[in-house]
Order: sequence, then structure tokens, then C-alpha cells
Amino acid sequence: MDTIGEPLRTVKTAKEFVAVICDAMQCHYAIVDKCNILHRDISDNNILVVRMKDGTVRGLLIDFDCAIDISKDKTEVRGEMTGTFPFMSLNNLTCSTVPRTSLDDWESVLYLLCWYATIGFGTGEDRSEVQARLKNQPIARWRNGTLDTIVDAKRSNLRSLENFYHDIVRWFDERDKNSEQLGVFALRLYKVLFANKLGTGYHGSEEKKVNPIMTALLNDQPPPTSVSADSTNVMGPFALRAEKWEDISKDLLGVINDTKMEMAGW
Repeated sequence: MDTIGEPLRTVKTAKEFVAVICDAMQCHYAIVDKCNILHRDISDNNILVVRMKDGTVRGLLIDFDCAIDISKDKTEVRGEMTGTFPFMSLNNLTCSTVPRTSLDDWESVLYLLCWYATIGFGTGEDRSEVQARLKNQPIARWRNGTLDTIVDAKRSNLRSLENFYHDIVRWFDERDKNSEQLGVFALRLYKVLFANKLGTGYHGSEEKKVNPIMTALLNDQPPPTSVSADSTNVMGPFALRAEKWEDISKDLLGVINDTKMEMAGW
């Protein structure tokens, strides 16, 4: 029996990786939009590389064992943990009561990108060599340790765009000629997922005390008139972004499509 595709780890370049991930997430977006199915386990085990006869590569999203029907309201409310540890969203890792949406799967894409961009493509290294090279890098904590330490590591790495760059992106393997473009790709995904301007008013990965008047002004909205200038609210980033998940998903799809086209020209 012929095999349909190869494991994601067989991609040879950053350009191939982006092409494969783009296909997989175009499929993911369509399945959520048209079929009301949420995958809930985006990982390197569930995306295949399909090599075409003309030398191009395509991506195939597989393994819907954790998928659920979200036709009622396109979100999943249960605090059930599903997926593959290193690539699970913070919302998922903490078994949060915040509704699970397609944004949790998109967050997994960001982690997948960061992991592969750090270990590199087509390096010829075996697993022990990769582990030795990554041993002291912050991203290693996404795979090693307890659930609590993994959560703490991700929260710290994603606290701000500056943290994300310093802790994760600057360690991307520079041996691939497109490593810089992968860094830009990761930062763009981060901004849409963790620092968008779609009226959610959040930034980063942790709860914060915010002034509602300042939040409105920063998001180009009219300030509320029924609160005092010194009042504050505790703002949870994942609950806020879940309210705008459809718009944010469209923006994420746009980022990944644009990146694929840009890299195809390099």
C-alpha cells in the first residue's frame, strides 16, 4: 500500500515548512467554517508532508480523534485537556473554563513553528544532537518538566512581544537562509494571537489590572462615561480573544497565506 505522506520532520527547508503548514491550516479553517468541526490536536504528528511529482510539497491535516462538533455555537466550553503537550495552548494546558475555539489550534501552530524553526530543517542531526543544542534554550522548557513548569514557561515567554522575541525567536536556527523570514512570521502570528487591536484590549499571556478608559482609548473606541478615572478591571486575555475568535482566525489565515506567497518568491 502506498503511503499518503511523510512526517512533518521530513521538511527540508523553511519554505517547505510554511507551504505545508499553510495547506493544513487552510483545511482547518474550512472545516471549522463549513463543517463545524474543531480539530483540537495540532501537532507535528498530525500534519503530513505530501511530495508532488512536480517537486512541490503540500500539507495534509490528519487524525481527528480529538475533534468535536461545535455546531451549536462554534466554541467548546468544557475544560478538557486535549492535544500534544509542547504544542497545547495555554488555555488548554490550564483546563480553563474559557470556551475553546479555533484560536487554541492556531496557538498550537505558533508553538509548532517556533519548535521547528529552532531545531532547524534538513540539518542531518540526530535526536541526541538536537537535545544537546537546545538544552539551555528557553523553548526546551515547553517539553521538559511538569505541567506547571510548562505553563509557567509559556506564560513567561509570551508575556510580551519583547519577551517572545528575546526568549524564543532570536534562537531560531540561522543555518536556513529563510530563518529571518520565519522570525517575522512568528512575530506576526504572535501579534494577532496575543496583541491584536480588534477591540479586545488585551496584550500578552497573563491577567492584568487595566483602566477601562485607557483601554478604550488605546483601541480607538469611545471611553466609557460610567466609570471613574482611577477604576480598574482584571482582564483575562483568553476570555477576551475568544469573543472575537472568528475575526482573529481570519487575520491569522491571512498572515499564513501572505507568508507562503512571500516565501515562494524568495
